[in-house]
Amino acid sequence: MIESSVKAPNVRLLGRMDLEQEPVCLDWTGSGFMVNLKGTQLWAELEAPVQQPDMWVCATVEGYPIARFPVQQGRHWYPLVCGMSAETSRIVTLMKETQPMPASPEATVILHGIRYDGELLELPQPKLRIEFVGDSLTSAEGSLAPKDNDEWISIWFSACANYTHYAAQELGAERRVLSQSGYGVSWDWELKTEGNMADGYRQIAGVLKGEAAEKRGCQKAYDFTSWKADVVCVRLLTNDIGAMRRAERVEELLPVLTGKVADFIKTIRECNPQAKIVWILPSSDRLPQIGINAVNRCLAEGIRDVSFFVMPDYTEADYGARQHPNAAYNQRVGHMLADYLRSLVAKD
Repeated sequence: MIESSVKAPNVRLLGRMDLEQEPVCLDWTGSGFMVNLKGTQLWAELEAPVQQPDMWVCATVEGYPIARFPVQQGRHWYPLVCGMSAETSRIVTLMKETQPMPASPEATVILHGIRYDGELLELPQPKLRIEFVGDSLTSAEGSLAPKDNDEWISIWFSACANYTHYAAQELGAERRVLSQSGYGVSWDWELKTEGNMADGYRQIAGVLKGEAAEKRGCQKAYDFTSWKADVVCVRLLTNDIGAMRRAERVEELLPVLTGKVADFIKTIRECNPQAKIVWILPSSDRLPQIGINAVNRCLAEGIRDVSFFVMPDYTEADYGARQHPNAAYNQRVGHMLADYLRSLVAKD
């Protein structure tokens, strides 16, 4: 067996993280690593610094999930694949399933190293690089859970049963996911302004604050030139609208929220000068015209390559846990989004 650093050649780290850290920490949904393994087995040395909340990870072969488990407190070796053909190469990926937990910023997954037999071959270059920004729908909350389950627990989040995974897999793309349950563009589901995805966009993991998070680089400025996104997809507003309605302040806050969306699009454009920006509209009962109006405002101001995409509403038949869409819905809309993005980049 060969032991290797995850910063070695032919190991591709996935997701936003502080690469100056040793070892690296996995905070965002879908963060992890990828290798092209020609060998029979691959192990990862992982550590959870705290016992709760559980941080779940998933191992995939050629994009298909084969193992899903919580990382135990302490430092341990975990098998990702075993008993494979020694003569066959395959892409093996480890990805963090559970989203960041701002209420428990010390919770993370620490990736120390890997162990394998055989060899690691050169990885193919991704055909696209796509960044996704969103809320619980982009964290795929409930996608792998029993219908009508109402537990808010870390096991119900997923990076593999996630529309972003299905879209990226179909396009041969590498993705980065920034998503946080309950958050919005301007405020969270309780109308608290600190619960937004815009303010921390320029940081590595801006939603995580406090001493433990700062020590692992979460509040450091993110280097957008280190991984140049071809497309940035944003799926927000569901929580903003819900909070406005519960507070009965829709008419008052409607222009404020439209302006915040436009401002966020401008921030994304500034950070990603060459990327196409796609605003994925919320469901038809969540005032999608806010997103449409903000996109049109940006286009009128000369901001190029900005568009919006309409996903079909999910119904009770599509539910997983907590009235969130299940894996089948995520797969369906992931393919729809892939078709749209394929046509979008083909125009170039």
